[in-house]
Amino acid sequence: MGQPNILLIHADQHRQDCIGCYGNGQVITPSIDAIASDGVIYQNSFCPFPICAPSRYSLLSGLYVNQHLGRGNHCTLPEGLPTFPKMLREQGYNTACVGKMHFSPTYLDVGFDFMRLCEQAGPGRLDDDYHRELIQNGLFDWVDTIDQMGEHQKNAPEYYFRSHGALESDLPEEQYTTRWIGDRACEVLDNWGQNGNLLMVGFVKPHHPFGPPYPYSVMYDP
Repeated sequence: MGQPNILLIHADQHRQDCIGCYGNGQVITPSIDAIASDGVIYQNSFCPFPICAPSRYSLLSGLYVNQHLGRGNHCTLPEGLPTFPKMLREQGYNTACVGKMHFSPTYLDVGFDFMRLCEQAGPGRLDDDYHRELIQNGLFDWVDTIDQMGEHQKNAPEYYFRSHGALESDLPEEQYTTRWIGDRACEVLDNWGQNGNLLMVGFVKPHHPFGPPYPYSVMYDP
């Protein structure tokens, strides 16, 4: 049979009670529901840490935060610490990640041969693939920048605060992070061989700000 292909998808700040397959009758999540219908739904599963980067490092290493020592959003992993991508790579896997990883430094080697990153906060958004592409296309993710960069939020217009940052994205749908990450992940999958491949996909959303592009911005009655 050979080595099985592995696709790991994770979203950022996606509450369990905001997913259709967990009983929410208002939030529309057909793709997630379809995956759940062909798999296992966990009713008693917990995030190991309430902060983003440490929790991601726990996912990679299988360790609690007090073991891998990355306690903040600007932390890193100790050099030489085993991670599951490194272990798979040592066994001959082609390893890739796409989307938000929240590493420090941005392109930290945790075992991925190929990295196509779309970061949201901190120095990562200054040198990732996604924001470089936006700049090349003359685009600017204003709503997200105001929310994530404190020096810009201080000068945000009054209607931004009145709406708690819930505005329609200033980006076209094909350049919005969710679509961009999904498309780039599919490009990797299209080039997979029969076996021995790992792809880890990290979506930025539904992490705030809640600023979806059209037509998703008009799907729900406020």
